[in-house]
Amino acid sequence: MRPSPAVLLTDFGLRDPFVGIVKGVILAHAPKAPLVDLGHELAPQDLDGAALALRAAVPYFPNGSLFVVVVDPGVGSSRRILWTRSRRHQFLVPDNGVLSWLPEDEAPVVWRDARNPAWFLPPVGATFHGRDRFAPLAAALLNGVSPATLGPRVHDPVRRPWPEPRAAGGGLSGVILSFDRFGNAVTNVPSRAVPAGARLVHKGRDLGPLRSYYSEVPRGRALAVAGSSGLVELSTREGDFRARTRARPGDPVHVRRRR
Repeated sequence: MRPSPAVLLTDFGLRDPFVGIVKGVILAHAPKAPLVDLGHELAPQDLDGAALALRAAVPYFPNGSLFVVVVDPGVGSSRRILWTRSRRHQFLVPDNGVLSWLPEDEAPVVWRDARNPAWFLPPVGATFHGRDRFAPLAAALLNGVSPATLGPRVHDPVRRPWPEPRAAGGGLSGVILSFDRFGNAVTNVPSRAVPAGARLVHKGRDLGPLRSYYSEVPRGRALAVAGSSGLVELSTREGDFRARTRARPGDPVHVRRRR
């Protein structure tokens, strides 16, 4: 039987050795574990970007996958490291709400505070919990250790409510949540919520109707497109929307019905 994969999501980047060290610790203790890089180029401390990445990716992984998320602004503080499972997967995450935006059928059903030092890598430092705690905990789980040995049950994990777009002026008002490496802005507006003929507006700029693909507009033109995760994205065809428009997370995005 093929071992379950560990799926790694961090904001460590690839210039420094941090990702390699985390993988090394996992493989030192679970040498047969398949390791999958979900991504390591998130902006530092970008919890929204991490939550969106998990929302988009988790449904496509095989049953039993272990997602190890180290996007952790609270490293070294009193924040907890949590183990949890959904109907299909396991997760090892900082207690900062990064799993709050998972699809409903992937929602966690039980939580534990993974605080048992027996599973940590001594000596435990205060700034690299990815190496000292997350990696050895992940290896233990991949080796079949019972989650009950990690620590006590938790009933109050931190949650980050999904920022629902609101009705405004006969249309919808949403926001930019995060950006991908192409400079596309991912919003909180579901593509299915945009009526036929409605127009998307960012900072007073009319981006036209929602498009299905980029080549519906000329090169260099900004547009709104139905993204692969089911959310409206603001893009520039063969360009960088973020750089060209100086867009930022939190910018308002309006869906205006045709009058």
